[in-house]
Amino acid sequence: MSWPPLQERVQSLIFPSLLLYHAVHAFVKHAIRFYILQLNIPTSTNIKKVRDDAFSEFWPKVTAPPPPSETPPPLTGSATLVPPLLSRAHGAVLDIGPGSGSHVDLFSDNSNITAIYGAEPMIGLHKTLQLRINEAKLTDKYHILGSTAEKTELLGALAKEGVKITPQGVFDTIICVRVLCSVPNLEETILDFHSLLRPGGELMVVEHIRNPWEKNGSIVGRTMQIVYQLLGWTFFLAGCEMNRDTPAVLRRAAPWEAVELKTHFEWSALPYVAGTLTKKQ
Repeated sequence: MSWPPLQERVQSLIFPSLLLYHAVHAFVKHAIRFYILQLNIPTSTNIKKVRDDAFSEFWPKVTAPPPPSETPPPLTGSATLVPPLLSRAHGAVLDIGPGSGSHVDLFSDNSNITAIYGAEPMIGLHKTLQLRINEAKLTDKYHILGSTAEKTELLGALAKEGVKITPQGVFDTIICVRVLCSVPNLEETILDFHSLLRPGGELMVVEHIRNPWEKNGSIVGRTMQIVYQLLGWTFFLAGCEMNRDTPAVLRRAAPWEAVELKTHFEWSALPYVAGTLTKKQ
């Protein structure tokens, strides 16, 4: 593994601090409005509501595409991992946690896709997500589900959309882009995804992971992850975890026929795993 120049490595270590700053800023603004100006009493439910409302405001701004009049800048970092993977999506697709829809346009020219269902529990993101669906000319193909990745809730939302649930599976492709960091029970969730795939179906992932410093990663990158966690990363970033060994969980959670995963940016505080896991025929 060849590491990039020192300046790029330093930037990769600092970049999460910018996300954290904007998330904290949005939360403080919403908290002042909700608790001080509107005189609400802090409760666990209210705290989560303020956090989710703040995240729903801040995240679309962070992931906003350039204006149509401007030439899009070249993809960098983890953004380079997404298009090659999503170009292989096919059949009925489940898009887990599409957020504000930053990758939705990558589905627009894929004629191998018959339908897409985006499970996004943050209702505050649905407006921006639907806007990007419309811009990608996927209005008739992409359906938003106000659901988490939890299987019972997900199946209920799919049934309301008229999707037929069968023991042989429902989807040909399940896509997870920067979302497995925040699901409550990762191993159980992956096993549920396996059960929702049809024989030969693929789980496609682009996910940031715990820095593999013991093998080919960076102890500095791992240290920065611990620092960000202590500064409230998980709370302010809507449940996102930096401490998950996602590749190991993906491999052991279900009896896959084939696993093709590769780690990237091992020097950074946001290293990634990308690839596919295929269900047995």
